[in-house]
Amino acid sequence: MTIDSMDAIGLRNLVATCDRQDALSIPKSLSAYVTDMLDARQPSVYLVDLLPSLSTAMQAFLTAIGAFNLSPLPEPEVTSRRNRLLECLDTFIDEARLCQQSVVFMDTISAAAHR
Repeated sequence: MTIDSMDAIGLRNLVATCDRQDALSIPKSLSAYVTDMLDARQPSVYLVDLLPSLSTAMQAFLTAIGAFNLSPLPEPEVTSRRNRLLECLDTFIDEARLCQQSVVFMDTISAAAHR
């Protein structure tokens, strides 16, 4: 697992600033980011547990902004759902960072043990 902070920042900025057209790229970008963060060597239950809420928040936001039906909800509702998606994304990003640090720590311990 490698965390490129620009990926996390770029994804967060996309969600924070996108219009309806740009919002269509969120599912692909989010999927790529999540896939990159899940490490087969040390799977994180915490990251996996965050996936349903992240997916639900994304779906709710995309629906609100009118990505699927071209009928956006009122702006306060779009803002509310965008903020919920940002909260879920921030939580996932923070947890991914912690998992990365854990993997680096375990790799360091393992390397030291093999000297």
